[in-house]
Amino acid sequence: MTASLTSLVLVLGSCGSPQIDPKSTQKSNNRTELAKDFLGRNELAAAHLEATKALKHDGNNAEAYSILGLVDFLRGVNNFRLLEVDDCLTGIDAEGLGLEMSDFFKQAKVSFHKATEIDSEYSEAYSNEASAAIQLDEYKLAIELNEKALAVPHRLINLGLTRANLGWARFKTGDAVGAAKDLRQSLQFNPQMCIAKYRLGRVYFEREEWNKALQQFRAVVETESCPLQEANLYFIRTMRQLSMNDEAQNAVEQCVALAPQSCIAAQCKAGL
Repeated sequence: MTASLTSLVLVLGSCGSPQIDPKSTQKSNNRTELAKDFLGRNELAAAHLEATKALKHDGNNAEAYSILGLVDFLRGVNNFRLLEVDDCLTGIDAEGLGLEMSDFFKQAKVSFHKATEIDSEYSEAYSNEASAAIQLDEYKLAIELNEKALAVPHRLINLGLTRANLGWARFKTGDAVGAAKDLRQSLQFNPQMCIAKYRLGRVYFEREEWNKALQQFRAVVETESCPLQEANLYFIRTMRQLSMNDEAQNAVEQCVALAPQSCIAAQCKAGL
């Protein structure tokens, strides 16, 4: 996911489409810039309001739709943190937040899709829609969307991350070979990408290639700028597979410290 945005591209349609007043277009652009500023400061309600106003001035403002999608995506991520990271909720609390989280990701998909209907080469919107699809376990759709995004690479903010997301979607559909290929390619773009290393480790773990998995997870957990708690969990699990039980036990404390109240912390402490 990313809160950065590509430059605005407007597709006004074929000959015969209604013409938009240049003043309205400028007003829409101004509102979009305000929305981007609020989004960058994580003021989601204000960003949503300004993007909505931008669309009232110009309904073909693809970037405004993309901003609406990002707002809902980030709201979904916030719910995820409340649900599984800040506290490992269960029962009715978890059910309510989970349903709301799904609704946010579904609405994000709708907004990103509208952006690409207006601008068919808006690769960043395809990539973001794919991220929302992954959160909803719609992995085949995520593969299709990420491939569309990669077809217009020059308009992607983070080419390596989009490739890593494609690899993760392939992994989730059972295509370990394709996943490994995409994840290794994403590391060629950025050899320090924590999420790609972790995901490649997951591919090796699934295939029971324990030493390769250990190498990837170790690279993540030993990098201070990579606070991926799930990588710590799988690092512990891999060491247990290799009978490195003392080392695994020593790693539990580091795993828990990243987010002590999370669901993953509970799994680390339980040795799961």
